[in-house]
Amino acid sequence: MTTTEALIAHYGLFAVFIGGLLEGETFLILAAVAAHQGILSLPLVFVFGAIGATIGDQTWFLLSRYKRDMPLVRKLVAKPEVRKAIGLIQRYPTVFILSLRFLYGLRTAGAVACGLSEIPTPRFMVVNVIAAVIWTAVMLALGYAFGSAIEAVLGNVDRVEMKILLAAIVVVIAAVAIRFAAARWQRRAPRPADQSEDADK
Repeated sequence: MTTTEALIAHYGLFAVFIGGLLEGETFLILAAVAAHQGILSLPLVFVFGAIGATIGDQTWFLLSRYKRDMPLVRKLVAKPEVRKAIGLIQRYPTVFILSLRFLYGLRTAGAVACGLSEIPTPRFMVVNVIAAVIWTAVMLALGYAFGSAIEAVLGNVDRVEMKILLAAIVVVIAAVAIRFAAARWQRRAPRPADQSEDADK
């Protein structure tokens, strides 16, 4: 077993959990590639990734709702991204939570904004779990598809490092494209001031 394979085999699931906890879609995709190569169990990758994603956003939501005096929370609340996220929540609360992880740069700010909003805690918890499952499934599906494509191109190449390296290149390109599209969508999203004007009409 190579060094890369050994690291993934021994620390892969823990790293998948951390990747889900943070904005780690890139690592989840690579973990799916590793699962395609038989290094990790795909069901376990899914479970650890979904749990990490759920806990991450739920933590920021609870902190912003019940611990607003914490210096870190106050710093986050002051960010313009949070105000922008609140504007989106007011119009599309459920859709916003479901799409939160796919909005580049708004994941943490969005979870904080949800805690500041009027969304009931039980509702956020339920939708957050559903959103985490969807996000994890999409990332792993992309990774597994990349793994299949790489396998088709390289055939039965023994060097897993080469396959994962190629997957990483594809993932970076895909991530840039997705984030570019998300950034354009965010620029078109209505601002809170625009919503106030709509409400007055």
